[in-house]
Amino acid sequence: MKTKSQKIVGWEPHLVRRAQAGEAVAFDLLVDLHRGTLYSLALRMLRNADDAKDAVQETLLKALRSLKDFDPDRPIRPWLCRICSNCCVDAVRARKRDGEPLDQHEYMLEDPGQSLHDSATDRMRGDALEEAIDRLPARYRQIIRMRHYKHMDVVEIAHALEKPEGTVKSWLFRARALLKKDLGPAFG
Repeated sequence: MKTKSQKIVGWEPHLVRRAQAGEAVAFDLLVDLHRGTLYSLALRMLRNADDAKDAVQETLLKALRSLKDFDPDRPIRPWLCRICSNCCVDAVRARKRDGEPLDQHEYMLEDPGQSLHDSATDRMRGDALEEAIDRLPARYRQIIRMRHYKHMDVVEIAHALEKPEGTVKSWLFRARALLKKDLGPAFG
């Protein structure tokens, strides 16, 4: 029996073909399936809800313009995530170029539900996690980022890497075990 994500992947080629033929409803359905993933990715990269919404909107506009060139037999989520990542990188570059004043981002320093100590601890743990991921062998690093940052399921990763699902599951298990071993002392 297929899982929910496999059923969605099975429907995607059909929706993509219909969207390529100009059916707005088909594109809207694709957007509904992936908007949450795109927003999560953009929010993680930009750390600002308004900027993340703008990046998702830009992503969807670019995807709509380029959809005619997309191969409908490939999963669309990685393609959309790549476009979104590029939009986020462009937004960050624009911030640096425009030299945004710090007071615009002052709200990021204040979280009423979290003390300054907790916020600093979360950031240190996040930095430690990123460093641990960077120390992983390349294939494990890639698979962790695909699974946990791009929100791809095992089937999509296997398709993207052209590897059997069993290999992907094994690599993911090993990568997580290495991270757990590496981060154990820091995370208790």
